[in-house]
Amino acid sequence: MTGNQDFTDGDWNAGEVAQAGADLASAAVQQVAFGQLGPGVKAGDSKNLDLLLDVEIPISVEVGRTQMSLEDVLRLVPGSVIALDKKAEEPVDLRVNGKLVARGEVVLVDDTYGLRITQIVDAAGRIESLR
Repeated sequence: MTGNQDFTDGDWNAGEVAQAGADLASAAVQQVAFGQLGPGVKAGDSKNLDLLLDVEIPISVEVGRTQMSLEDVLRLVPGSVIALDKKAEEPVDLRVNGKLVARGEVVLVDDTYGLRITQIVDAAGRIESLR
C-alpha cells in the first residue's frame, strides 16, 4: 500500500491499534528516583537576597494619565498641552517595574526633578496594584 492510497475499514483493526498504543504508553513509563533533600535555607540567611541587590529594575514616576485617540496623538506639535487626570497638588505615583510602591511630591534638586516620598504603599496596596 502506498502513502497516497486511502485506508478502508478492512485495512486495520481498531482494537489492535488501541492495544499497540497502550503497550507503547506503558513501556514509556519509568520510575523516578528523587535524591535526599538538603538542609534548606534558614530564615535569617540572606545569601540569595544578596545576589539580587545589584539587579537593576525600571523605576518611573507617573505624574498622571490620559486617553487620546490616535487622530489626536497625530495632531500633537511642540507646545501642545495634554490634560492629565491628576490635579497639581495631588501626589505622584512611584512605580517599580510597573507596580505602584509609593507616592510622593515632585521637587527640584539642582536643576533636575526629584521625588520626595511621602507614603509607602502597604503590602495590601501593592497586591491590589498587581490586579
